Amino acid sequence: MSRFRLFTRLSLLFFLVLLVVSGINLYISVSAARNHSLEVTQQLDKDLAAATVHMIEPLLDTASTDMVVQDIMHSMMVINPSVEVYLLDDTGKILTYVAPKKVVKLDKVDLNPIQQFIADFNGELILGDDPRNPGEYKIFSAARMIRNGQENGYVYIVLASQEYHSVADTMFGSYILKLTSKSFLVILVLATLFGLLMIWLITGQLRNIIGSIAKFKDGDYSARIPVANDELADVSSTFNEMADTIQQQIEELEGVDKLRQELVANISHDLRTPISSIQGFCELLTLREDTITKEERQEYLGIINKNVVRLKKLVNDLFELSKLEAGAVAPNFEALNTAELVHDLADKYRVLAQEKGISLNTIYAKNLPLAKADIALIDRVLQNLIDNSLKFCKQGDTITIEIDQETPSNLRIKVADSGQGIAEKDLPFIFDRYYMGSDNEAKNGTGLGLAISRKIIELHGSVIQVKSKLHVGTQFTFSLPVLAS
Repeated sequence: MSRFRLFTRLSLLFFLVLLVVSGINLYISVSAARNHSLEVTQQLDKDLAAATVHMIEPLLDTASTDMVVQDIMHSMMVINPSVEVYLLDDTGKILTYVAPKKVVKLDKVDLNPIQQFIADFNGELILGDDPRNPGEYKIFSAARMIRNGQENGYVYIVLASQEYHSVADTMFGSYILKLTSKSFLVILVLATLFGLLMIWLITGQLRNIIGSIAKFKDGDYSARIPVANDELADVSSTFNEMADTIQQQIEELEGVDKLRQELVANISHDLRTPISSIQGFCELLTLREDTITKEERQEYLGIINKNVVRLKKLVNDLFELSKLEAGAVAPNFEALNTAELVHDLADKYRVLAQEKGISLNTIYAKNLPLAKADIALIDRVLQNLIDNSLKFCKQGDTITIEIDQETPSNLRIKVADSGQGIAEKDLPFIFDRYYMGSDNEAKNGTGLGLAISRKIIELHGSVIQVKSKLHVGTQFTFSLPVLAS
């Protein structure tokens, strides 16, 4: 329905514009026709004043000839009733005149148009004062008068009297009305039909656009606009690109929502396991309070403590990863002595490694430059990687932490082990949130350590990479920028 409202509005707007343009065109045409008629009249009668002067000049030398002059001027008006004849002195003052009804309101007329007419009339319209209507201007003919052998005054003939204009306007209006009414109506109808056809063709693509947008709004995310080779092609292409982006984002959101549901289910399961264990052993301690032995009590409390530690680590890892993903962690970059950090971590883990029969080695040069990094965050990454290696190594395996200067501006840190390695099918997913792989040993962790490590390394403008072969070993590598000197 909205598509036809658009067509109706555009059609109405076009019709209104057409009316205005037609009215302006009619006004200009009428004005041009009237001016042309005046120009033709002035051109045809331009010598009328000169002929009048030729007739009355012999009588002007005799003072008693005023009545004769009046008779001649009146006779001219009888022959041509559309004119008004005025005799002027050199200042433009009206000396005598012959005009219908003897109604003359000006005593003096402006000589500038008269002098321009006499000096150089080339057919272009020149208007002069209308003595009967102050403030109005009429076409005229003018000529110099000779009295006693000297130029003395002017003959000023208004070629279109007030009465003439009244009749001419009436006739002209009737003529224009008859002439233009039919042609105006025909042009208006034809232009309207043509305009409506063009609007219908133009709005056709708009209707397609609106229809596709309506389908998209109603949930059909595959709806696209056919791109035509017209003025609206950019609109269609832009909408299609926007729709592709929105559809992709919707699919990503659906994927994220599915991941969230799986994450919640997994977290709920992992939270439920230690909580259930804690609850079970607490109830057991309560129910057997009088019969439980000291050794059993210590065993149960140890299991409870182990589950509390596991629960605390899971919650802390979740909280830390959530802050990293939300961009709420701002690294505190400072000078980091990577060799010193690795040395301290190796000392910290060496006892645990020896208990499992694992060899923990470090390799680094003595004069390594300082790195620019957040010490606490990089320490967390290395701990996660060493914890993973210890988890998947057995007696006789080796863990090696190596630092070298990859480029003048980068240090490369490797954590490699000769443990059981990672299955090839698990490698693409090990950095995903809450992914713990197919190995039973992996399921003992929180599944968040590597996801946290990846986010931390990304905050340092680098990436963490992994190489692994099942039953051979695993190597994690990342780079840190060298501190500028």
